[in-house]
Amino acid sequence: MNFRMHHNGFRIGCRLAFSNSLLGAGFAVATAVSACSGTKTTTTDTGSVFATGGGSLAGGVTGAGGAVGTGGVTGTNGTLSVGGLTSTGGTTNVGGATSSGGSSGSGCTGSYELIQGNTGLCVAKMVSIAGPADDAGPADYSIDVTEVTQGQYDAWLSTDPEAPASTDRNCGWNKSYASQSPGYMGADAEHHPVVNVDWCDAYAYCEGIGKRLCGAIGGGAVAYSLGFADAGISQWYRACTSGGTHIFPYGDTFQMGYCNGNAGGALQQTTAVGSLGQCITSVAGYADVHDLSGNVSEWEDSCNSAGQLAFCRLRGGSYYNDVEGLSCGCDNYDDRNGVSANVGFRCCSL
Repeated sequence: MNFRMHHNGFRIGCRLAFSNSLLGAGFAVATAVSACSGTKTTTTDTGSVFATGGGSLAGGVTGAGGAVGTGGVTGTNGTLSVGGLTSTGGTTNVGGATSSGGSSGSGCTGSYELIQGNTGLCVAKMVSIAGPADDAGPADYSIDVTEVTQGQYDAWLSTDPEAPASTDRNCGWNKSYASQSPGYMGADAEHHPVVNVDWCDAYAYCEGIGKRLCGAIGGGAVAYSLGFADAGISQWYRACTSGGTHIFPYGDTFQMGYCNGNAGGALQQTTAVGSLGQCITSVAGYADVHDLSGNVSEWEDSCNSAGQLAFCRLRGGSYYNDVEGLSCGCDNYDDRNGVSANVGFRCCSL
């Protein structure tokens, strides 16, 4: 793993609005806005900074020990079956597809990766997501079944991708795409998510393999002031909530141990992508997407301005997050140039 040796502070906010009528008996919420608790990075503990306003997330879910989770419940269901690499409704998944791998080991042998036909690179497999219907038909798209792994990212780095032009308003400051420090270095490390990559690294990787950093359904970025909890706008949020119907990827009730978060017997490190078999979506039209909750937080194409200090959205929580931060509707952010040992990303289709 190539890596750069500097680290930026990790600033986090979370806005979560609860519908008290949906909370179980015996649970109380003191305020309508709650910070994502238990959020931490390699350099600092945070979780007390949060933004108010916008994005009401109806819901409330009890977890072990009386914890209260949150999330969004709006949107429509789709009926598109998953599997394959071409979504119906006129949207074709890009990125190529040829051979798939086995279960584990070195090289492109993971169950959730394949050799891309047009580049020869090992990349994450994708599944189709049923998009919201409009006058032109459903805006179906595809999403990586897992977070991008260290092995996949290193394979792309080996192609010596060109750094952005200095005139690039968002990423002209970024002179190298190499990870700023190594992540997990134990057995099967190539199948753990890549971490310590900034927003520009994530954006360039997805673009470089013919995909894009997950953003707005239909194309472009998600407006930072909109869509963080709107299943009709955000590709990532729609996949995580199964079209706005669930609070967590696997359902409405927090389940201890389903995903890699800081609850119960927390691992406090990344796990191999897709290795927790219950941390998966299962609703028809949205099924078979892994690790949308926990493991690592994921960059989204949703920033509040240009430049390296712009706030860009992080999704899904990580192994440092408690219940609230592991819900689909938790709104975290960091500077565009921020890096952390618990932040990675996944890609979506163009």
